[in-house]
Amino acid sequence: MGDLGAEPRLVVPEGMMIDESSRERLHRLLALAPSSIAGVAAETGELAPGASYRVHAEWLSLEPSSLQPVSSDATGATSVSGAALLRPGVEFGVHDGIVEIGHGALVVDSGAHAHDPYRPIGPLVSASERGRPPFPRRPVVLFLGCGAEGHADWVRRLVNRLVRRDVEARIALPDVAPGMHLTRPCLGDEATISALAPDVVVTLDTAAAERVDEWCAGDRSTVVIGFDPELSDAAELVSWQIDRAAGRLRARIGPRVDVQALAALVGRLCAGPHPIPPPDLPEATSTRVAVREHWASRASGRELGLAVVTGALDAPAAARVDGLLDHLAAASVLVGRAPVGSALSSDARRAAVVLLAGIHSGPGAAELIADRRRAGLPIAVDLGARDLEPGAGAGRLTEAAAAMAQSCGLVVSPAGAIHDAARASGVRALALPTLLTRTRVAELQEARARFDPTAPRVIGWHIGEAGAPVAAYQDVVARMVSKFLTEHPDVRLELVGDPTRAPIAKRAHPHVTILPEERLDARALARWTVHVW
Repeated sequence: MGDLGAEPRLVVPEGMMIDESSRERLHRLLALAPSSIAGVAAETGELAPGASYRVHAEWLSLEPSSLQPVSSDATGATSVSGAALLRPGVEFGVHDGIVEIGHGALVVDSGAHAHDPYRPIGPLVSASERGRPPFPRRPVVLFLGCGAEGHADWVRRLVNRLVRRDVEARIALPDVAPGMHLTRPCLGDEATISALAPDVVVTLDTAAAERVDEWCAGDRSTVVIGFDPELSDAAELVSWQIDRAAGRLRARIGPRVDVQALAALVGRLCAGPHPIPPPDLPEATSTRVAVREHWASRASGRELGLAVVTGALDAPAAARVDGLLDHLAAASVLVGRAPVGSALSSDARRAAVVLLAGIHSGPGAAELIADRRRAGLPIAVDLGARDLEPGAGAGRLTEAAAAMAQSCGLVVSPAGAIHDAARASGVRALALPTLLTRTRVAELQEARARFDPTAPRVIGWHIGEAGAPVAAYQDVVARMVSKFLTEHPDVRLELVGDPTRAPIAKRAHPHVTILPEERLDARALARWTVHVW
């Protein structure tokens, strides 16, 4: 049996792999599971055709939680083929890719995946659309071969190394080399090209080079890299020149290319420009392209997208609510806002998402949360700096904020200590920055144009409102600013907020001006050379 430990332990059999998305999902589900559950497991399974183990796990993570209990044998032991996150004190054993616990209930999450890189590939089929990442932040590179050229093992090793470097490489060859595979190879045909929509295609033989243009027809962005077995250099670019060199072929690589150089080449080619020009529109056409603007439009019969229920909001919380509602309205999302004490309309109660802001208790909030949870509708709470326990070393939510987070199960907060504390409480947390309203953005852009670099330099210091937490390093900043003003008599300082919070204000420095919070507008910001927050 393994080391019991003091923290939940992720047990992964030797040779298996588990992506970070599945790892985080298991931790979240175990924290929410009742204490009678000894562990949450991720089973092994086949990848989608043309997918990597990471992309397969990301697609599964988008599915809702579905926990299935694992049956125990006659001795009371429970086992699963894959990886398992176990509570502290749970005895376990690992053998032949199976995790076994001696006692306790074990559940399997269908949204988590453990990958066995040595699992037999099976018959080759065309790629699935789930072979492309759900979040398009990593380039997709397809190694395409239509003939038997003997590059299967070289491609397998290169693809594995690219996947480890955050490049979604794929294999489309008529034969598969045995060994470790971080992806599921697929057929090299037009259906695979259509499903994966690769950013780069590496043609490995003449047949693939002849067909790639036809198979990629209609996709302007796909770039081709040709493999040349006789190329002396690791890689070379094919320059685009008018009337001399055109088409998708933008580079060539040789058998000596290393993964670092190839990953850099892929990033460079994906940055543009498009290798194929846009198609010419038919001449003398009477067709007009319809352009639809949805800025803050409110079509009848549409469901309310977000309803924000507000309590006592301080300035930062009010700014977050205003910015969020303004940007959602700009994206044609129907939004609503109401105080917690008012009678919410039926549209607000049926909204796709309800967000509680500045609310930590009360019968109205508790009733709304219970109604939403019974109906299976999401309700989230927005947390801010005042929801952190003062003096907590690593950051901890206050008792009221933690209770509200557990009741809702969903938390929205700025990134940093608040987000980390929310995640540590075991709930699902989304880091959402505070957004500026469109009006505020326009004011700041206008103020930027008014900045005069020849005017006297001004330091703006936002010291905060009365009652807000004081940063531990504020005295150090005050001494630094005071020394700077002494050494540079031509520099002035404007303090915004409660003057008693800034030690420098008590020294009655002649170059210090107090600016009330309500007078901090775009014109004031335009005077500042440096902003100390």
